[in-house]
Amino acid sequence: MTETSKQNLAILFITLMLAATIFLFARFLQPAINQAKELSAKIKEEQEKIRLLQDYKTKSELLVQTYANLGEQVNDVHLALPDDPQAAQVLAILDAISKKTNIYFSNLTFTEGSQEGQNYLEIKTVFFANYEDFKKWIAEIEKELRLIDLTRISIKQSDSPKSTVMEYDLVMRVYFIGSDTQI
Repeated sequence: MTETSKQNLAILFITLMLAATIFLFARFLQPAINQAKELSAKIKEEQEKIRLLQDYKTKSELLVQTYANLGEQVNDVHLALPDDPQAAQVLAILDAISKKTNIYFSNLTFTEGSQEGQNYLEIKTVFFANYEDFKKWIAEIEKELRLIDLTRISIKQSDSPKSTVMEYDLVMRVYFIGSDTQI
C-alpha cells in the first residue's frame, strides 16, 4: 500500500468516525441532554413549589397558634354574637341591668327577624323611670358584651306635671349569627 492510499484510508476512517460521532450525538446524546435540561427545570419548579408549601405551612401554623392564643377573645366574640337568639340569656341580662339601675319593665315582647342577612331578636318594652336612671340604664346597655342596638325610643312625660318620672317606649335589637348565616 502506498503512502497516498494510507493517507486516504486514514482520512476516510477519520471522516467515518466523525460521522459516527455526529450520528451518535444527534441520535442518543442530544435527546438525553435535552431531557436532562427539562428534568433540571422541573426540579427547580418543584423545589419552588415545596418552598411555597413550606411557607404556607409556616403561616398556617402561625395562624393556628395565634387563634389558640386568642381563645378568650374568641369566646367573647361567641358571647357577643352567638349562634342562636338565646332569649333567656338576653332576658337575664336586661333583668340584671334593670335591677342595677332601678328600672322595671311593664312588658317585654320578643320577635325574631332578619334584615340584609343579619339575624336579630327584636325586644319591645315599656317602662317608667326618671331621666338619671334611664341614662344609667343606657350606659349599662352600652357596657354589655352582647351586641344590643336601640332602634327606636319614644319618651313621654308622665300624667303628673310635677313628676320627674317619664314613660319610655323602646325597641332593641340583639343580634345573633343563626344557622343560615355564614361569617
